[in-house]
Amino acid sequence: MTKKILLLALIALFAFDVKAQHWKWDVGLNSTNYQFKGITGNRVDFLKPTGGMHASFRYNKELVDTTNLISKFSKTAIFFGNHQKLAKIASLFRYEVGLNLNQFNATGDIQNIILNYQTNFAGITAGFGPEVKIYKGFSIAVQGNVSAQKMLTGVQTQISNSKNINYDLADNENFNPVHVMLGYTVEIHKLLFDKTSMFVQYQKGTTLHGWSEGKTSLNFAPTSISIGLKISKF
Repeated sequence: MTKKILLLALIALFAFDVKAQHWKWDVGLNSTNYQFKGITGNRVDFLKPTGGMHASFRYNKELVDTTNLISKFSKTAIFFGNHQKLAKIASLFRYEVGLNLNQFNATGDIQNIILNYQTNFAGITAGFGPEVKIYKGFSIAVQGNVSAQKMLTGVQTQISNSKNINYDLADNENFNPVHVMLGYTVEIHKLLFDKTSMFVQYQKGTTLHGWSEGKTSLNFAPTSISIGLKISKF
């Protein structure tokens, strides 16, 4: 399943028009809330976030590239040539697709037993939203995004009476499915050179698993802060 997700993402990344493209890399930290409900529907709150790694690689493109349209005589170019205000608004919006790696970790204790969760996830992500220039090379981007995350490895460590017992989470029904996550991203960009920018990113998301009577449920709600580099139109 993980190989299929990564293959589909790579096909999507390289299937776009090579004009007016932007490539983004970022790396940072996750802090993930484990939103766990027991078989009776009661929320369990003894698990607290611990730090984890976040990294992504994304392709980003304007919804309408007005510079590229000038050299064309297509119906799209003619339409936006006759509706320049609409073209200006549309040119602010961008869409992106990419790959990411995340660690969703947590720790807690119950009945004098310490529980540590260490996980590694890989996924694909897509986003859409505006990027607006604000001041002397600075711009701000806001996006809604959706992603699919699949656990690569995961371990629950129980610590009791100075003894460590590790449990593989590969077969745990709360961890092993593909997790669909919705969220948003805010980025502040600073132009460094003609086609190179750096940015600071704040991202928040959550999975959307429902609860069924007699079963447990777990949602991941990560918040990440990262720094990145954007290369444009090369």
